[in-house]
Amino acid sequence: MLGPGAQIHDLNPTTFPPVGLFWTIQISDDRQGDDGNGVDVNLGTGGASLQVSNAPILDYGNIGNALFGGGPPPVPGMVSCKVEWHGVNQRINIRNTDPVFGGFAGEFVRNTAQMQWTAAVGDFVFESDALGTSSSSFAEIGHERNGVFFS
Repeated sequence: MLGPGAQIHDLNPTTFPPVGLFWTIQISDDRQGDDGNGVDVNLGTGGASLQVSNAPILDYGNIGNALFGGGPPPVPGMVSCKVEWHGVNQRINIRNTDPVFGGFAGEFVRNTAQMQWTAAVGDFVFESDALGTSSSSFAEIGHERNGVFFS
């Protein structure tokens, strides 16, 4: 029997230990991508959209097993989501040239977002309410540069 707050699912798009980027997958930058996935951003209007269809994930059961292993092998699954950002509440420009922090610059738009999400792992299906029923208290889109891309 599991107690209150016991974690029984930990869904991740990458294997652990990570090879390359941590908890990150590549998504086509073309909204009409062949795979149904895509990203479209317009900082001028404050609008953006992200669509992911049937991206492979792994369910490690809990964060400890995901990060350090030692538990049962992960169960494969799929995740799909749609996120839409709208409007301009505030524009923020940041430039930090401090070499201790490696340099960072960005242009950001604070706005609102809505999301719908579904995942399937084994016999389990997780599904949010429809996109139109969701709301956000904070959302942000932007363009940033750091590391070798910082100038």
